[in-house]
Amino acid sequence: MKKTVSFLMALLLILSALASCAEGGGGDEETSGAVSAEAPASVTPAETEPEPEETRPRHKVPDSDFAGAAFTAAYPAWAGYVYYFFADEQTGDSMNDAIFERKLRVEDALNVAIGQEDVGYIAEVVDAVKRSVQAGDDAYQMGLFHCIQGIAEMATGSYLFNLDELPNIDLSASWWNQTMTDMLRLGEKTYYGVNDYMIPGPYCIYFNKDMVNRYQMDNPYGLVYEGEWTLDRMLSLAEAVTEDRNGDGAFDSDDTAGMIANDASCYTSFVTGCGQYMTSRDGDGHVVLDMNTERMISIVEKLYGAVNTPGVVQIPGAQGGVEMFSQGNILFDLGSIAGAVHFRDTEFDLGILPYPKFDAAQENYISLDWGGLMGVPASIANPEMVGAVIELLAYESADTVIPAYYDVLLAGKLARDTDTVAMMDLLFDTVAYEIGGNYFGFSSGFNALFYTLGNEVVNNKNADFSSFYAKNEKAAASTIKTFYKSLNKAESAP
Repeated sequence: MKKTVSFLMALLLILSALASCAEGGGGDEETSGAVSAEAPASVTPAETEPEPEETRPRHKVPDSDFAGAAFTAAYPAWAGYVYYFFADEQTGDSMNDAIFERKLRVEDALNVAIGQEDVGYIAEVVDAVKRSVQAGDDAYQMGLFHCIQGIAEMATGSYLFNLDELPNIDLSASWWNQTMTDMLRLGEKTYYGVNDYMIPGPYCIYFNKDMVNRYQMDNPYGLVYEGEWTLDRMLSLAEAVTEDRNGDGAFDSDDTAGMIANDASCYTSFVTGCGQYMTSRDGDGHVVLDMNTERMISIVEKLYGAVNTPGVVQIPGAQGGVEMFSQGNILFDLGSIAGAVHFRDTEFDLGILPYPKFDAAQENYISLDWGGLMGVPASIANPEMVGAVIELLAYESADTVIPAYYDVLLAGKLARDTDTVAMMDLLFDTVAYEIGGNYFGFSSGFNALFYTLGNEVVNNKNADFSSFYAKNEKAAASTIKTFYKSLNKAESAP
């Protein structure tokens, strides 16, 4: 995906530059936002000259005519599913039209009718697919699920088709993410697939470029490129701008604060970003609890120190985190990458960053994916058709929908510069799942541990992670044990 998108974005940058010259932009004009940096080879901005267009291997779906068969996706009215997955007509909007074009291409290639049904919210889509499978009515050919709700239940209840046996898909193809698909496989069968149709939903860190320049701070882009964008450096920058400007002893919208988040879940991404996961795999490949580590304790203590330094971590008021950050007095905002559209009217220049590493020794940045998961109902009547449609939807997404998604994100206050494109490439290329969260994040014990930073550290101001972990360990371990007992029973059934 990276080569295709980087090429298209590089082309956009060139066209933007040419347009600027045509409009008489002179070299002596003041540029918007001085934050910029040279990148080493480890994190490379988009090339300023387009490279030859990537030639991908063709998909292996045979020429087929499914006589107008219906392919219907059940989805919840949640997050990106509402805005970035479906289109029934052309509107002139680049994202909508790319989605519509993808749909037409697949429909024409296979002679199928692709549709979708909004079945409610995140719990309702689970119930809808379960009812369909139990009735054997083949009402849906694809289920689009929340990243946590019902994920374990759908697997252990035999409600999903084993993708390893679905005809016409090639899980090793470049438009499938084999690493992430393998990560989501907890037993012998593959119930959830990750491909280019499933637009990732990583959280990121927005920053106020004007504040960085005004306070003459370390350039965050430079820190990322140098591998020095760490939790300590981020928190030190957040503390450096903290200022009770009106002198009333309280931090409000009139003062300058370090960072804010709209939701407690945003803090969870610090954990994954620092290379700490809730679980690991034992010798049999089963997930086991692995969160009570020195690294996790250190993460908790670092954030706790920031929370207890007045003004460093701002708690959203009635306005909400997005609105408060948009006023221009907060350095960092933790949020979804799709949330970039909310900042189109801000009066300051906006930058985007991955979550920081634990320390400079950590090899890679890691971006926790909060996007949904895709599965196929076990009751499908025509596996050949379903596999063919899913394969072509993924194949066609790389050259149409994903570049258009970049364009949507870059249409607001995010500048079309090499730094921004490099950061977006980095975010999408380092997405990872938190299996403990995906399968058990709403379960007893696991829920508390998954949201440790947002709920326990930020809201409750508790830094005693060892005791907190001990209180929830038994329930979390029991959840895993029960899950594998049910999964083994389901997968051994004839």
